[in-house]
Amino acid sequence: MNNNLIVQSRKANLVEYLRNNGYILLKEGRQYRVRNYSGLVVSRNMWYNHQLSIGGNTLDFLIKIENIPFKKAVDMLSTAEINLIKDINTTRNNSLVLPKRNIDDKRVIAYLIKTRRLSSSVVIPLIKLGRIYEAHQTHNCVITGIDENHSIRYALQRSCFPNSNLKFESKGSDKRYSFSLAGSNDILCIFESPIDLLSYRTIYLHSTRLQSHMLSLGGVCDTALNSYLNSKPQIHKLVFCLDNDKSGIQAYSKFYNIYTSKGFKVYKNFPNMKDWNLQLLNTAG
Repeated sequence: MNNNLIVQSRKANLVEYLRNNGYILLKEGRQYRVRNYSGLVVSRNMWYNHQLSIGGNTLDFLIKIENIPFKKAVDMLSTAEINLIKDINTTRNNSLVLPKRNIDDKRVIAYLIKTRRLSSSVVIPLIKLGRIYEAHQTHNCVITGIDENHSIRYALQRSCFPNSNLKFESKGSDKRYSFSLAGSNDILCIFESPIDLLSYRTIYLHSTRLQSHMLSLGGVCDTALNSYLNSKPQIHKLVFCLDNDKSGIQAYSKFYNIYTSKGFKVYKNFPNMKDWNLQLLNTAG
């Protein structure tokens, strides 16, 4: 590999890389602290994790923290200019910044079908529709949300690399239009994440449950839920399929009170495992 490319990737602007990949930076003097990463601070192209007692340059961050293979990390960083990583091939729709689609979706397909064990009959149609695709350069899995006119207004990106926890909403994403799939009856099934939604569809692939509308909240906030209900007045029943953990249980209790008072029939259908993808993986062996 060209040594100049390696040098360039080591000097790449780590602060800009983090900002453009969904990390939240808190200014502390001449450096930044990375929110939700205990002990991690960055400055220009250098970082240090006080909790793990490790640090290094931008290239080291991708390798040691994001678990991206060396060659791929160099390729990602060396192809960007000094104010990394602002993809000049982005498209904008109502201020939403979407990464350019890769020439193929092979890595995303492998990630969703082989790693996450989602059914190809669930994944492939969504890829053909452009609701899910592989990002150019980063090869992230992009999962989109659309409005009433089928325009993309929301995009969740997550890394396809093994052991990477990188997940973020694209700049300009409108939470009201989080990932959803329209149904044909008066029932709305509600999930915390798109992966859980797709896992549920895989588990009940041949069930009449798939006739229901399905929505990912992108967490446990009901911004997307209110928006979806406003656009679908035919929905009268809400089935909360949240994570089977403390936050999911607390959220259901809150939502039950809110939406029963609005006249909806509210039910819960929690997975036996912590979340629906874990249940799918456990079922798939």
